[in-house]
Amino acid sequence: MDNLLKVPEIVTNISSFLSPADYLGFLQVNKQVYNSVIDGENDLRYWSLKLTRMGLQRVNSKETEDVKLLDEKDDEDPICIFEVYKSFTTQDAKKIFAKFYRCYNSYTKKLYNNNLANFFPTSYSKDPLKQIKILNYIKRYNLSNRNDIETFVKIDTNFNILREIFINSVLKEIELNYQSNNLAAVARFIKVLLISNEENNAIEFFKSKADLPPSLMTLPPNDELFWKEQTQEEESNRCTAVFNSKNLDAFLNPLRDFLNEKIKLADILFQGEFPVIIQFIESFIQDVLLDILNHILSNYGEFLKSNGKDCKANYECFPELYFTFIKRFCTELNDSANAGQTFHKVVHELLNLYLEPFAVNYMNQTTRVFESLISSQLANYDIQFQDKEREQNAKIYNSLRDQTDGTALSSNDSSHNHSIATEASMTVPESDSKQKAVPQPVRSTNNISDDKLDFLSSFTKIFKFSNNENQKLKQQLQLAYNLNLISNNLQNIKSLISLDLCYKILHETSEKTDEIYKFHTMENLLPLIKLRCQEIFKILITQLNTNHVKPAFEKAIMLLQKYNPNEIEQIEIKLDSLSPANNQVEPLVQFTELINIGDIILQMISIFYKNELIPKKIIDKNKDFLNDVIQLKKNFETSIDDFVAEGLNIGINKLMDEISFVFKTLQLPDDYNPPTPSTNSPIRDIKPTKCAVRVIELLSNHCFLLTGATDKGTIDVYQQEIGERFFNEIVKHLKKSLISTEGAIWLICDLNYFYDFIANKLKQKTSFPILLG
Repeated sequence: MDNLLKVPEIVTNISSFLSPADYLGFLQVNKQVYNSVIDGENDLRYWSLKLTRMGLQRVNSKETEDVKLLDEKDDEDPICIFEVYKSFTTQDAKKIFAKFYRCYNSYTKKLYNNNLANFFPTSYSKDPLKQIKILNYIKRYNLSNRNDIETFVKIDTNFNILREIFINSVLKEIELNYQSNNLAAVARFIKVLLISNEENNAIEFFKSKADLPPSLMTLPPNDELFWKEQTQEEESNRCTAVFNSKNLDAFLNPLRDFLNEKIKLADILFQGEFPVIIQFIESFIQDVLLDILNHILSNYGEFLKSNGKDCKANYECFPELYFTFIKRFCTELNDSANAGQTFHKVVHELLNLYLEPFAVNYMNQTTRVFESLISSQLANYDIQFQDKEREQNAKIYNSLRDQTDGTALSSNDSSHNHSIATEASMTVPESDSKQKAVPQPVRSTNNISDDKLDFLSSFTKIFKFSNNENQKLKQQLQLAYNLNLISNNLQNIKSLISLDLCYKILHETSEKTDEIYKFHTMENLLPLIKLRCQEIFKILITQLNTNHVKPAFEKAIMLLQKYNPNEIEQIEIKLDSLSPANNQVEPLVQFTELINIGDIILQMISIFYKNELIPKKIIDKNKDFLNDVIQLKKNFETSIDDFVAEGLNIGINKLMDEISFVFKTLQLPDDYNPPTPSTNSPIRDIKPTKCAVRVIELLSNHCFLLTGATDKGTIDVYQQEIGERFFNEIVKHLKKSLISTEGAIWLICDLNYFYDFIANKLKQKTSFPILLG
């Protein structure tokens, strides 16, 4: 043995595994051992390793000014010594370790011997905060014994037993003080748990005292929670809210108050030591709010179904519910010292995180629901329009029949009247008959074609049965009815498009866009939000174009094509009660009103586009050419322009037909070829003929119809076209007229009258090239 101790390496290796007491004793074996250990850096390394195992940092001797050394006479405090000594130099390692040794050796000795009774000195026996700090430092100090594995393990094992006993006693004290409502004491013991790294125990205790009462989870009945179905007038007078806010608040407010109570409790127990309230609110969102949300969505689907509505539109209640949740469970929550100044921001982010999937489902559903809503509104308007048409048609027939009943007929005329009514009933729909199935909102043109065929057929039969007065009267009635149908439809052209309905749909589009865009605080959903807003705009244009504007213009144009005002003069039976005094309809007047309505719709859409979609960056105006929404909008505008051009062309043709008819009927043969004046014949004034005055009256009534209804370019083209065609009508008319030398002065007078109107009022001098010289 003595020979082994003569080997320095063996001596050094043995000493490195000894406890401080054994190490110092080993140095006393003999002088040779002492010299072997003390010489060189062996002794310094031993003490330095002790300190580094405890977590102290070794520094160079040049940095000694940062190392604080206690006076040897100072009493070492086991609670703060680790705060005093955070670093050391190699030369001072032994002296500093000695201070730690004097602080904690008595505790580790008790643990080594399993002497746990009266473990803490009297000065610490009633202060759990100091006790837990000492325990934590003992564990840290024991790390210095890791070179002596047997001592380290034995102390550590008994330390864990002591610590478990201590923690259990702390938990009992927490429970007892909470039951006695001594929250200040509970807060002190909570702090003990936090210092001992027992955050989970502290959180579990808090959760156990924050269980939600089951009574707060009971939803109100559907009839009390949701607004019941109301009449159209009632719906227009209130907002489009889904929930009965009073009953919804009565359900949610207690939940909000519950959270505020727990925020206050967390502030008292945890203060700013550990942010337990954030974790608690996240659990509340997951376990309570999401469950409530799912139940409400399910109940709303059942509510819609029970009221005969689309149960798959249940997510339409989500926006209102989402913002109510944000208000109740974020904005209206009290400030939290436990969570810090960013409390409300963090809660808002948590709500967005967990409600985001619901927002996605809502956006995916709402476009379908919105399209169905708009389509239904347009279809309902179409049904009402058709019902009104049927009523008007019945009134027309009844009025005409009343006129025939008032004539002097023979006693057997009742059978003929019955025959008339029977035949006419094939053309007049019964006003009280209603279709059960909802038709598509695209107006059929079959009825229009049938009206014209019936009219022409009746007109032809007049000549076949001219020898039979009763039969002639019957055919005259049928002719008058069919012609008045066409005339009445022309008068209703402006009703083909409902400006009020279009405004309502645009307003609903704006509200829906705003509703979707409100979710832009969910940054992850921003691309989807923009896409859905664009789809809503596309639905607006597509539905208005396909189911309202386009069918209206198509029907209006077809009515214009079938209208012949000159045929009315051939009808002996007049519809005085329903038609204008002159029994004529000016087609351009009616169609111009339709143009004006179409232009207003286009302007409203443009205003919505510029004021809603562009400022919110739903559409990037710098990339318009790449966006199908913009192309759809332009196509809609082009479609209306094409209809306007076609309708105006037809209208101008009808105007020229009327002018031609006036030339044929009002232009007397002796207007331009007067007979040779006799002694008794009156002197004729040199002024425009009645025919010319009537023609200019027609032109004046039609040339300025578009003013204010469309753009100046369209107005100029329209007026120029009228001027050119009117010139052609004059040329055709003059070619057929007899003009004498004496009558030429009235021809010149008429031409000047024409030219004055075209050049000075219409300002289309180039339309009369022959008169420019």
